[in-house]
Amino acid sequence: DRNSRLRRSIISNLGLSLGLDSRDSGELRVMGARRLVDAKGQNVGFAANHDHNRHHHDRLVIFCEEPIWQLRPYIIRSILSLQQDQYESAGHPRRVRHAHCWMVEGSTDMKELTTLLEVEGAAPLGAIRPLPDGDIAIRISPLYGRELRDMLRQRLGSRLYAMEPLPLEEVLGQQLRAAGVKVAVAESCTGGLISSRLTSVAGSSAFFNEGFVVYSNEAKVLRLNVPAATLERHGAVSTEVAQAMAQGALHNGHADLAVAVTGIAGPTGGSVEKPVGTVFISCINRDGETLDYRGCYSGDRQRVRQRSSQTALHLLRHLIPHKFSLTEPNWGK
Repeated sequence: DRNSRLRRSIISNLGLSLGLDSRDSGELRVMGARRLVDAKGQNVGFAANHDHNRHHHDRLVIFCEEPIWQLRPYIIRSILSLQQDQYESAGHPRRVRHAHCWMVEGSTDMKELTTLLEVEGAAPLGAIRPLPDGDIAIRISPLYGRELRDMLRQRLGSRLYAMEPLPLEEVLGQQLRAAGVKVAVAESCTGGLISSRLTSVAGSSAFFNEGFVVYSNEAKVLRLNVPAATLERHGAVSTEVAQAMAQGALHNGHADLAVAVTGIAGPTGGSVEKPVGTVFISCINRDGETLDYRGCYSGDRQRVRQRSSQTALHLLRHLIPHKFSLTEPNWGK
């Protein structure tokens, strides 16, 4: 047919030939070229460098038997692979290839994240992994070029908090220290977990001032000046009490930034209105800016506590007065 004749003409002009590919059970393939396959693994074209002057590969030829937009992810992957080959064939030393592991805040919708990767044509080059703490790790192949990585960074915005596999408390600690702010923490259901995570960072005395573990209502009133009327009217597990706890921690802890958590970690204590896993988190700074969050986490008691602490650290991160640009690790790119 017409496609077959055109294919053979292109193959001949490129100085390529058809041959048997043992990996494909004896299928014919274009020797010296990369196959383009669809989602079912069927051959739908090929990509090859054209040796225009016998010294440099300076032209990439792609032949598609399906609409090009359907094959975009595979075409981009072929282009990146062939560019790497061209770089090495020109006499440059082989570049060390490392996968990039990006850490993304868990409020990111998984479907949206998958769409972002697909829009950039790199779904086959990346893997998305949900983490136990509620965040997401994206493993990006070294073939995912800098231009595409920059575009993805822009789309993720502040949800991207690290470009290498670092714990959130370490990233946050570096930013708090650089901003020169002091933090106080008020905890009920997390029982000191947030304070423990922050103080596990070396040099935490530069940014951590004080932690309050106020489990009972009496402790909330005595240590953080939470109004008894607020506790009676709204209950200990509420936005209003979380806000009052954060304000009390900010002032009593002599801090620039404070976060408070109150909730029902389980396995008992829930109700229809506030089931087990319901957590209220409030963050406030000296300028009066606040961030409030209501979560309903699934899992056992430890899982609820861990995810609550992760969200609290993210709220602190978003209220730091300075903005920080992320730097990619130097992996010999």
